[in-house]
Amino acid sequence: MAKIDRTESEILEFKRQWTDRALEDLAAFANTRGGAVLVGVRDDREVVGVRADDREIQRIANLITSHLGLTPSIGLREIHGRKVLEIRVEPSRGIVPYGGRYLRRVGTTNRDMTQEELARLILERSGLTWDVLKSPWGIEEIDRAALGRFVSMAHERLPYAAPDHPEILLQNLNLSKDGRLTNGGVLLFGRRPQRLFPTAQVRIGIFRGHEILDSHDFAGTLLETLDGAMEHFRRVLKVRFDIRVEELSAEGLQRREVWEYPLEALREAVVNSLIHRDYTVPADVQIRIHEDRLEIWNAGELLPPLTPEALRGPHSSVFRNPLLAQAFYFTGLIERWGTGTLRIISLCREQGLPDPEFENWQGGVRVTFLKDPYTPERLQKMGLSERQIRIVTVLRGTESASLGELHRLFPDISAKTVQRDLQALVEKGLLKAVGEKKGRRYALAR
Repeated sequence: MAKIDRTESEILEFKRQWTDRALEDLAAFANTRGGAVLVGVRDDREVVGVRADDREIQRIANLITSHLGLTPSIGLREIHGRKVLEIRVEPSRGIVPYGGRYLRRVGTTNRDMTQEELARLILERSGLTWDVLKSPWGIEEIDRAALGRFVSMAHERLPYAAPDHPEILLQNLNLSKDGRLTNGGVLLFGRRPQRLFPTAQVRIGIFRGHEILDSHDFAGTLLETLDGAMEHFRRVLKVRFDIRVEELSAEGLQRREVWEYPLEALREAVVNSLIHRDYTVPADVQIRIHEDRLEIWNAGELLPPLTPEALRGPHSSVFRNPLLAQAFYFTGLIERWGTGTLRIISLCREQGLPDPEFENWQGGVRVTFLKDPYTPERLQKMGLSERQIRIVTVLRGTESASLGELHRLFPDISAKTVQRDLQALVEKGLLKAVGEKKGRRYALAR
């Protein structure tokens, strides 16, 4: 018996015959990306066919409408000479319950939504964002000092803003409604916003392997949280001084601070984590400082169409919390053109550091700043062979080496093979070749 050339997936389910259990699949499809149930196909993809006349099709359509409130696309199609009933639903504009449960499709299974997932889906389907929702707090909860600081920082882009009439200013910024602060207004200008949103903070830990050596939490308004994180970076990160002589005088000696990681790049990344995080998830922004790297994580993966790869080039701006982003734009801390990640990459390159890594990780976004571009793990990710990794590792411990010296590491292969490895490493930008052919030596590119 013939088999269908497709497999069950996030948008497709097979049923040998119709049972009301299919209503669960259709509800999960409607709450996710939409999808289809094919009746007359077994789980092993074998097409067995189905007997369904117009009366039966109408009965099934009525069941779906009465139980789920959906109007499906339903009809017979022929697959390998047998009739199969295809029932298709589109993503619903609302939330579709079934039997008191709220389901979503994950791979080939239906799963109950968590409270956070349900809250997030309600926002998405309503066309609203979390920061625009009204909070329980009234205007009296405003921190006047925080509002005054914002007005001062936003003077260039909001020249007529004044803290004397906070109700008008907040209404114009869409940060208050009917005398109540929105969620965004609470985070930006509320007195101790963590009273309402306990995880709206940044946690910074110093690690040695899996051992936690130090941990601090930074709270307050979003600007205060940013200040606390940046001040902590200045306390715990290493710094060296680059002395440059502009002219032969005391005034001509200029001292420049060079931190382990560019502070401006860290600031940009922390700001991104504050304005793009998913505040429906009860998890604070987490920053882990290791010996060889610094990681910044916030809840909420990148919103479509953005991908981690897209962040490495020109890309569109997609805001999970547009009111928070707008406020930070007015202060001059961000731009609106998706250039923040490009600036982070540029600042790291200027300091001779590897490009930071962007990834969707454990339900959120993680940015990793690296100190050493030559760790075995990173070299493996770049697709280097074990022999090429060994060459780089050896050169980390010496100023330079010749082809002959490196060939001695691999007595079982030819010098030409080692030379091809060296050329490949030069082309990847990991090594540089110094000198003429006979006296050429190889060194790390940085």
